[in-house]
Amino acid sequence: MKHWCPSSILSRSGHGDDFCLIVLNQPITRLKLFMRLWKNASYKFVADGGANRLYDAFEHDPVLLQQGDLDSIRTEVESYYQSKGVTITRVSEQDSTDFMKCVYLLQEKEKEDKRKYDIVALPALSGRFDQTMANINLLYMMKDEIERKFSLISDENITLLLDEGEHQIHCQPELEGPTCGIMPIGSPATLTTHGLKWDMDHLRCYFGGMVSTSNAVDSDTVSIMTDAPVIWTIEIKTD
Repeated sequence: MKHWCPSSILSRSGHGDDFCLIVLNQPITRLKLFMRLWKNASYKFVADGGANRLYDAFEHDPVLLQQGDLDSIRTEVESYYQSKGVTITRVSEQDSTDFMKCVYLLQEKEKEDKRKYDIVALPALSGRFDQTMANINLLYMMKDEIERKFSLISDENITLLLDEGEHQIHCQPELEGPTCGIMPIGSPATLTTHGLKWDMDHLRCYFGGMVSTSNAVDSDTVSIMTDAPVIWTIEIKTD
């Protein structure tokens, strides 16, 4: 059984799992949420055009790293961060998204640190639909890295992938919920759950048929058994 506490990254006390925050190229609108993640992160990476978003929202805090091919960053933004001593890493290959390039750079840092960090990316589920699906696809690409957890953050939700097997999700009602969903993307999944308002008992879920959206947590602990990878998503409480 794998245990999860997705909202630990939102801890107001700063105590939680060590993670790397990756800022993507979408507007940063929930500033308090962003600053809590920024404060709690062990590393901060900004993916190319994400530097524009960070600059527009804050114009401050140079303690970050940037990775990408730099085809989207504005000239004045690049100059600003260079003047603050920010490390900018240029990668010209076009076969990986800027998000994935940040992951590669983190992996290099992990070799130096001799440890793994969880990955949290935001804003990850807004803007262009193809980019959103690319971010979800990255969850599937990374699912075999069982020594780390991988979360996508939007203004409204925390989203992660649950691989086949048994999972126990520890919810913090003051930070998340109650609305949630479990969705099989790519292949059907048979789901058994405990702790939801509408639990499932060996229910076959698939696109074109039944999917569990607009469900709700009914307990501080939710148990999920699945025979295929599924996406878990839960709403974030407003500040």
